[in-house]
Amino acid sequence: MAHSSTHFSFADLIDPTSPLHQLQSPACLALIGTPVAHSRSPEIHNERIKKLHLPWRYIAIDVQPDKLSRAFDLLRQNNFIGFNVTMPHKQQALALVDEMTDHARLLGAINTVVICDGKFFGSNTDGPGFVQALQEKWNLSLQGLSVLILGATGGAGRALAMQSALEGCRELFLASRTPAALQEQVKHLSQVRPDLAVEAIALDKSSLSWAISQVDLVVNATPIGFLGKEDPSLIPPELFEPRHYAYDIVYSTKPTPLMHAASRAGARSADGSSMTLLQGTLAFEKWLEKHKTC
Repeated sequence: MAHSSTHFSFADLIDPTSPLHQLQSPACLALIGTPVAHSRSPEIHNERIKKLHLPWRYIAIDVQPDKLSRAFDLLRQNNFIGFNVTMPHKQQALALVDEMTDHARLLGAINTVVICDGKFFGSNTDGPGFVQALQEKWNLSLQGLSVLILGATGGAGRALAMQSALEGCRELFLASRTPAALQEQVKHLSQVRPDLAVEAIALDKSSLSWAISQVDLVVNATPIGFLGKEDPSLIPPELFEPRHYAYDIVYSTKPTPLMHAASRAGARSADGSSMTLLQGTLAFEKWLEKHKTC
């Protein structure tokens, strides 16, 4: 696989003679997932590293699901301080850490790992980053809102659904192409928030039309629009109203399909750039804190 000075393959991680191991500043932090070639995380974090005058480098490594456990071990062996976990590994990573925060356990997904004394400590900054992004973009609080999560079975979707519940949302609609797979999640959410109205629905026009008429905020946690693909929006423009907020966790150089559909109806929309920056800041703070104590 071709690589730049910040984007590498799993093969590079294994091979001690690869450019990954020859960097002027050693790679101490990473993003692991697949695909990662598009990721701005190295750019964002390396700018932070530069400002703090740290002798580190943050890289992205393409890791397939069957290589995830091995990647954890290799990062530890190569003296990494920590790493981020992105799609499709956020749920699988739960079983690979030695300890995790209660918050990450509740959210059912991990996106940040700290390595300390040879052990993996997992947490989730997606949820808090999402809350801060809504506040920063629209001065919007989740408390009292009715929220629709598109793609609620994925690691990010599960995390944002639980974060919405923890923040006091009034009602949750969880949408998936396989709604039967949501039943355990609905049960878990109801245990955490017995007063919360939770509904699992299919990702089809009929179900979405019914749900969107009742919600305030629509969140896309599916890969639709990922890498700038010209996919049709799961929510057609005619279903949106000006009162709606549409937040797409996908970040793109142009409006995502969901953003385009919402904007055509006069609704407010945003991509995931702000969430990426904010959750990244929270992750970096965790690495710095642990680095000082390990």
